[in-house]
Amino acid sequence: MSLCPWITDPDPVPACCDEEAWLAAPEALRIAAIEWATTVVWAATGRQFGLCEVTVRPCRSTPCGTGALTWIGSAWNGGLWTPYILDGVWYNCACPGLCSCDPRCQVMLDGPVASIVEVTIDGVVVDPATYRVDDYRWLVRQKIDGVQECWPDCPDMDAPLGDPGTFGVTYMKGVAVPAPLIYAVGVLACEWLRNCQALPGECRLSSRIVSMSRNNVDFQFVSPSEMLQFGWTGVNEVDMLISAFNPYGLKYRPRVWSPAIQHPRQTTWVGP
Repeated sequence: MSLCPWITDPDPVPACCDEEAWLAAPEALRIAAIEWATTVVWAATGRQFGLCEVTVRPCRSTPCGTGALTWIGSAWNGGLWTPYILDGVWYNCACPGLCSCDPRCQVMLDGPVASIVEVTIDGVVVDPATYRVDDYRWLVRQKIDGVQECWPDCPDMDAPLGDPGTFGVTYMKGVAVPAPLIYAVGVLACEWLRNCQALPGECRLSSRIVSMSRNNVDFQFVSPSEMLQFGWTGVNEVDMLISAFNPYGLKYRPRVWSPAIQHPRQTTWVGP
């Protein structure tokens, strides 16, 4: 997933940072320091943390507008048998979900879904008490007082979101950033600012010394290739957290892709 801001306010002084030096720096430079540090820590920990607000236009997987057959008591649209596999054996089912083992009304969102901000149908906000999220990706319409409503079968994808006939979901996508990594971003941002402004004091970004002999002044450095492989920065407390959250140096969170999954549509650009 893409990187979304972890820290939006540059004014609070990061942990273990000189307050006077941090507040004396221009705001643009402090923002740049936070953005740089966030990018480094986010990438080094496998690009797995961060919350992004996204708006999508889901579509249910049932066929649109066929109406060929309706099964008594199940409101099945399309008259098609649904295949599913259980314990290595294929079965056919002619009711919503896997023979009622799944909710009758749900749409899949690109997860992980941390929380729902808003759901709209025909431009009207849907009561949050009428739906829930299962398995961090399924938006399920709940039965309230014995009444089972459902998501639109065929929302209007041509009309602007909010118009009659449209269906939209705004939610927070991703995994919340652990507090220790916010601390690591602050430490790294402070070191970057010190290096950028050539401030007095020791800057630890270039420190790669792992051993030293004082008598003969012998030094041993971590090789640059090893630091790049694990995403290390040279700042001990930051690198310990990187190793803790991404011990195998993965570049991305593992993903599973299936051609059978229909992902919800997301508008990425609108002309003037």
